[in-house]
Amino acid sequence: MARAQNDWVAPQLATLEVAAPDGEDWIHEIKYDGYRLLAWVDGDRVQLLTRNRKDWTDRFAAVAEALGGLGLGDSVLDGEVAVELEGGVTSFQALQNVLADSERGRLKFFIFDILRDAGRDLRARPLLERKLRLEELLKGSDGVLRYSDHVRGNGPAFLASACAHGVEGIISKRAAAPYRSGRGRDWLKVKCVRSQEFVVGGFTEPAGSRAGLGALHVGTWEGDRLVYRGKVGTGFSDAVLRELRRRLERMERPESPFSGGPRGTAARSAHWVEPELVAQVRYTDITDDGRLRHPSFEGLREDKPSAEVSMEEASGSGKKKASRAARSASRKSAAAGKSSSPRSAGRRRGRKETPIDVGGVRLTSPGKVLYPEQGLTKLDLARYYQAVSGWMLPHVSARPLTLVRCPSGRDDGCFFQKHMDESAPPAIRRVVVEEKDGPEWYGVVDRVDGLVSLAQIGALELHTFNVRADQLERPDRFLIDLDPDEGVGWDRIVDAATHVRDLLSELGLVSFVKATGGKGLHIVVPLIRRSEWDEVRLFSKAIASLLAEAAPDRYTIEMSKAKRTGRVLLDYMRNTRGATAIEAYSTRARHGAPVAAPITWEELADGVRSDSFNVGNMPERMKRLKRDPWKDIGAVKQSLTAPMKRSLGL
Repeated sequence: MARAQNDWVAPQLATLEVAAPDGEDWIHEIKYDGYRLLAWVDGDRVQLLTRNRKDWTDRFAAVAEALGGLGLGDSVLDGEVAVELEGGVTSFQALQNVLADSERGRLKFFIFDILRDAGRDLRARPLLERKLRLEELLKGSDGVLRYSDHVRGNGPAFLASACAHGVEGIISKRAAAPYRSGRGRDWLKVKCVRSQEFVVGGFTEPAGSRAGLGALHVGTWEGDRLVYRGKVGTGFSDAVLRELRRRLERMERPESPFSGGPRGTAARSAHWVEPELVAQVRYTDITDDGRLRHPSFEGLREDKPSAEVSMEEASGSGKKKASRAARSASRKSAAAGKSSSPRSAGRRRGRKETPIDVGGVRLTSPGKVLYPEQGLTKLDLARYYQAVSGWMLPHVSARPLTLVRCPSGRDDGCFFQKHMDESAPPAIRRVVVEEKDGPEWYGVVDRVDGLVSLAQIGALELHTFNVRADQLERPDRFLIDLDPDEGVGWDRIVDAATHVRDLLSELGLVSFVKATGGKGLHIVVPLIRRSEWDEVRLFSKAIASLLAEAAPDRYTIEMSKAKRTGRVLLDYMRNTRGATAIEAYSTRARHGAPVAAPITWEELADGVRSDSFNVGNMPERMKRLKRDPWKDIGAVKQSLTAPMKRSLGL
């Protein structure tokens, strides 16, 4: 269809902001995580063009066919093609997977604007008028084509709710504004997590059993300089790693394309490539020196030339103001008993706090906000534990619990609870633990309804014994807690984990690593239940002491803050009777709703950090991995042998 190219209309673009605008002058839509397309329709003739005028009609033939069936005459529609996951969330990475596998049935075209209708140019008309016409045209289209609904006003609360539901962010638009091509401030995008395009300028060799490549070196343009933004080492499937290696090898060049890139050994070991490929990368923040924090690869962007990739900067008065605004709006919304859930956008209804059944548990006050920054509610927490129960229960089952409970939310009156009296929810089993002052009842969860019951009582952290309740004197694991002093860099923590692992390996012990959701790591060693507490404590102390003596400027076993300056504490004291550690997949009562996550040693080497995972992204991680990284921990049969003890001088 030549008309689309000849009568080209550039799309309207949104400006990145840190806070959602409030007031009835604005409407708010979900930000879809896919490819922006302009659809030129005239009867059954359809052409789909990207924002850079690439014709992708054949690539999204199902969308074109659905549009051709609407019976429209000479119309132009604006929207985003994406893959919709469970719960209404869209995923760019899922879109890449669908396109790679040629399984197009999950594709949806979310249409949010109409520029021309039956030959009439609507661009000068107010946005709400255009959307009303669009809704009429799409009425009854619930398959490939979706009308992008909206809410009016109350932007900060809508953003908080969107983030709580795992959405990438929102687009806020002036309700009365015309359609203006190019980037401006009539459309604002506000993100829950940060995600944008980066230029690929190099790659590293894979390590261990990994295939293809290790990480991508990426950057953004500032004028004629490609400014280095760091390495991206997570988010790849094996197939993507191999395909990237194949493509990048054909683009290799002798020198680095970056300004301010890696130096020394890192530079000498890198493969540099022509800066042509564009990667979509999700990350948590930018460091003071301009590097990405916690980056994760989502896919290659074929709809945007590398020359247009620059660093997006949010305007406004800063992150703290945005956080306060979202938190305040979330509380106001909860107090008013109203919901701005993305899944019911445009239909703001009063929410009665009637109990909800989740996993067989009667959840009272399901809308109570427990994590105000994200607007995460008790219901969200219950559903999280329900979602991760299959991976979590093998680790938590039968272990006595110590809880951090925050019934009114994570920043309001949290407390520790060790003992569990008769008022415990019925799904939480109670066991007797002999303590110094006599026997006490502790809670244990063995089933999904037990985990959901913990959400019901506002338990935001689950700490467990390193022993199971049926043999309280025979620990089935020990751990070394790596607790860094303030200012110790992440590379130092990774080095500490590697040194502990290597020493354990030399002794003949297999170990596993857990991101704690805080600032450190746990190195966990499974055991056959043969040793008693004193033996395990002395053994773990000997390991920590050996490393601290070998590198006293880097490691210490001294608990005193004054003696830990600039060092990583190798804490072995969690291997005593009654001591606890944060359990795998437990949430933390911290900003951002982080989660303690079992990880692989390869992930640790590739840049996964202690706080990389949270309530929002853990279910997506589970779908990507398909199996628990610690699934085989129970199959490891090892014990503390006499030769091991002699090696440590015991």
